[in-house]
Amino acid sequence: MLKLYNTWCGYLLLLLVVFSNPLNAKETLHIAVASNFKPVLQTLVTNPALKNINIKISAASSGVLHSQIMHGAPYDIFLSADAARPHALIKDGFALKNSLTTYAIGLLALWQPSNSVINNKLAIANPRFSPYGQSSAHYAKNYIKTPYEFVYGNNITHAFQFVETGNAAKGLVALSTLKSAYRKTKNKKYLNYTLIEPEKHPEITQQGVIISATKHLTTAKKFMAFLNDPSTAKTLLELGYKAKESDVSK
Repeated sequence: MLKLYNTWCGYLLLLLVVFSNPLNAKETLHIAVASNFKPVLQTLVTNPALKNINIKISAASSGVLHSQIMHGAPYDIFLSADAARPHALIKDGFALKNSLTTYAIGLLALWQPSNSVINNKLAIANPRFSPYGQSSAHYAKNYIKTPYEFVYGNNITHAFQFVETGNAAKGLVALSTLKSAYRKTKNKKYLNYTLIEPEKHPEITQQGVIISATKHLTTAKKFMAFLNDPSTAKTLLELGYKAKESDVSK
């Protein structure tokens, strides 16, 4: 009887070890993401390849997120809307050099949802803080001939909102934002745009890095590998981003 009791106790202990093993628990990755990429990231995280990872998303302008990381914000991954800030974090020791990756190349669209809104205001992201804003300002200066007055958004999503609410008749916005809005609503106003040729503005190279202080390095590497998978690149094309040159033939 004692032997049987000890056997059952052994099985019970084994079960406790198995079910309490942290390898069987989902790890949570806290990802700081540029506002333009937030809707896309929310779509990507539903992929079955990430089913064993809980992902917490914090979205803002790249400049704001960069500052937060410099002040110790507990992020695991930073997906910037530019290349400069990830490189700066690596230089300053806040991000891992070998984790640097170009995860997307942004595309601009000139959006005028309605002819009923008549004003000379053109919404763009603020060039001081946003790479989308820098590219928008370059395009507007060189290719938009009609008189206009800039309305500056804190980021590219804010610029989109200025047009959405009618505070600006038109705006230079992220193609991905328009595609996301149309998927959700099927409202044809989100199709009233002109895609800006990429060669007419500085390339919007969006790079990401793993933060040095992460406590989930293995899981963070798994996520970054997912971003660079050819199947993910195809999804990004559908969601409004240009493929990286290395992904064109895949």
